[in-house]
Amino acid sequence: MAIQVRTILVPIDFSSHAGAVLEWAAHLAEEHGSKLVLLHAYHLPVDFQQLEGAYLPPDFWNQVKGDAAENLDKAAKPLRDRGLTVETVVREGYPATAIEEEARDRGVDLVVIGTKGHSGLKHLLLGSVAERVVQKAPCPVLAVKTPEE
Repeated sequence: MAIQVRTILVPIDFSSHAGAVLEWAAHLAEEHGSKLVLLHAYHLPVDFQQLEGAYLPPDFWNQVKGDAAENLDKAAKPLRDRGLTVETVVREGYPATAIEEEARDRGVDLVVIGTKGHSGLKHLLLGSVAERVVQKAPCPVLAVKTPEE
């Protein structure tokens, strides 16, 4: 059985661990001739939504989306300079759900995701995005663990 990896979905959270995730995805894309889809999902944390009197400026979400698109383009440039085909996608929604939906909608062959996330009580309450993606994604998932800093 030949494994074909035509499209790789790479969720990016712009953390310090994103570089290692991008490097793994780029290496695999070079090996398989794959297209990379960089995805950033944003949402308003539940804690903030429950603050009484919380105010968001009218253009808040447009600014968040614009900043994310700009940061994704910066992440995509060195990959494109290496000759890779890269698309960027910014979506509103809980990250794990957005990743699962994007993987399903695009029929991706692999998700490459970092393992760094919430720890302690937040992990128990919210669960790990990477853990949920591993469980729910419609395709194989490579979870990239980065060395402790």
